[in-house]
Amino acid sequence: MPKRIFEKLDSIKAVYKNYEHKAAFSCDDARWIDIPGKRVKSLLVRNKKKTQFYMIVLWDDKKLDSNIIRSFFNETNISFSSEENMYEKIWVKIWHVSPFALINNKDKNIITIFDTELKWVDIWFHPLRNDNTIVLNMSYVEEFLKNENIRFEYLDL
Repeated sequence: MPKRIFEKLDSIKAVYKNYEHKAAFSCDDARWIDIPGKRVKSLLVRNKKKTQFYMIVLWDDKKLDSNIIRSFFNETNISFSSEENMYEKIWVKIWHVSPFALINNKDKNIITIFDTELKWVDIWFHPLRNDNTIVLNMSYVEEFLKNENIRFEYLDL
């Protein structure tokens, strides 16, 4: 499955490095992995009516203030996506979530929100599985998303 991600990154001429490691099921599990770059977490959230989904990406040790997302998108309520909704939307399980999983979102209707602190840094993302980690600069992640016609924004989270 990660082959699609590597092919897409190669097609946009992204500079990246892939690391294979023991599966990591949480940010705490990933702390033992010795890889350069910054660890982040990717969260799939939804509005109350389940009509709009957002992928939120921020430092792994930072807490999400959902009020920021609610205010920015004029939503009354934001909740974490269920595992069933997650699999339906991006075809991955909870511990495999990353912006790369948006390649599976056929409707291209998930808005991605990055913390502004991530702009221009080298960060980690799983390539659809949690026993591999790709390290690359955010500029290539932006290019990946643009190439997939996926809307993204930066917010101070």
